[in-house]
Amino acid sequence: MSSSKQHRRTARQPKAANELKDTGVAAGTSKEAPRGSSAPEATAPRAGQHQRERNSIKGILLSLTVATAGILLMRAFDKFYLPGRKMDTLSVPKDCWKIADIHGPEDIEISTEHNLAFISSDDRSWRASSWYFHRPSTKTETNGGIFSLLLHNDRKGGSREVKLVNYPLDDFHPAGMSIYSHNDPHTRKRLHRLFVINHSHKGDRVELFDYNSRDNSLAYVRSVESSDFTAPKGIVAVDIDRFYITNQNAMGTKYGKFVEDAASLALGSIVYYNGQETRKVLRYLKNPSGIARSADNSQLYVASFSDRVVHIYNRTGDAMAGELEKDDDVWVGNYVEHLTIDDVTGDIYVASHPSYSAYLRHRLGYLPQAPSHIVKLERLVPEHFLHPDEPVGLPKLAEETRFVKWEVRDLYYSRGDDISASSVAAVHNQQLILGSSTGHHLLQCNLHLHAQVQEREQEQASKG
Repeated sequence: MSSSKQHRRTARQPKAANELKDTGVAAGTSKEAPRGSSAPEATAPRAGQHQRERNSIKGILLSLTVATAGILLMRAFDKFYLPGRKMDTLSVPKDCWKIADIHGPEDIEISTEHNLAFISSDDRSWRASSWYFHRPSTKTETNGGIFSLLLHNDRKGGSREVKLVNYPLDDFHPAGMSIYSHNDPHTRKRLHRLFVINHSHKGDRVELFDYNSRDNSLAYVRSVESSDFTAPKGIVAVDIDRFYITNQNAMGTKYGKFVEDAASLALGSIVYYNGQETRKVLRYLKNPSGIARSADNSQLYVASFSDRVVHIYNRTGDAMAGELEKDDDVWVGNYVEHLTIDDVTGDIYVASHPSYSAYLRHRLGYLPQAPSHIVKLERLVPEHFLHPDEPVGLPKLAEETRFVKWEVRDLYYSRGDDISASSVAAVHNQQLILGSSTGHHLLQCNLHLHAQVQEREQEQASKG
């Protein structure tokens, strides 16, 4: 009996020894540590320092978040609530009529030699899927087209769709356009080349066509594709094979574009194609949209949608580089879109939107109509240059500008009854032709009668 108890006590000893071994580390450590040890006191300052660094980083991140939110709110306020350009009531044309039932006529190019207008057409409307969600119409799956319109002073306004010859794709959604006329050095014939931005489902590209007036057709020449085409909006040809385009956004996704537009981020660019390759010649612009050139090809005009300004650039002599130098800024006050040029006077016709909120809601299908406002930028001759201190309605000018070289005049205004959210305006023989990317017709106005009425009203106002 005693032997068995002794055996059990012996069996427990290793366990007790193990327990002492396991727990003796901490105990031994505490016994061996010097009485005056400052290890706990040394780690305390380090922990406090790390905490202060973390708090500093959190403060910086919080400040950046608040600053970013403030900037976004400020820019959203500027876009949605600040009023547009003040309207001169004397400049509303009294003689306008609807012509040419065309879906989504976003851009218009005038061929003065043919007395003809080319119109890019595509169904760009949005429809309601529910009371809160709208999306592009399913009709956008159908190809768009190019239409031609004979420019007469009558009210018939008949248009015809231009036939595309030898076009290899069944994916055509035209937007911005530009025409370039030249003499063929080999045949000495007058040729007319049309450059068209195509928002195809496979990616944005530029299509080149040659126009044949005998059968009203466009013969396919070739296509230009580039990774630099992120969100092309406007195009202007400066040679038979060279052109500039505007990229409204730097991001190609719809969510990225929405963020850029809502925050008015200056991420737009101008891309130049020299006949061989593309390169970005201007960066960090706020939603550049329309683009045009002077008749002598020496200047380029770029509409900055979010800045509500038309930028004036001088072209350099290097045709391969396509560099641009800032000349002037012309403040319009509205959200500007496509531009067209009067080759005789050099004046610029600007389609604009007085209210961004109304324009956006109309474009997305939430409002049935939105205001349209057409502005003319009159080029002043040097002897009529104005001093910046003179009240000409141009509060924003380039820093290097010493004199005002352009005068802004209101040409047309509508609340949207005649045409909503006009995207382009072109003038030929005192006839104003308006188009809208969200509309389904063109509007024509007689500027001869408008000028006469304006003179009479000004005389009556002066007498009164």
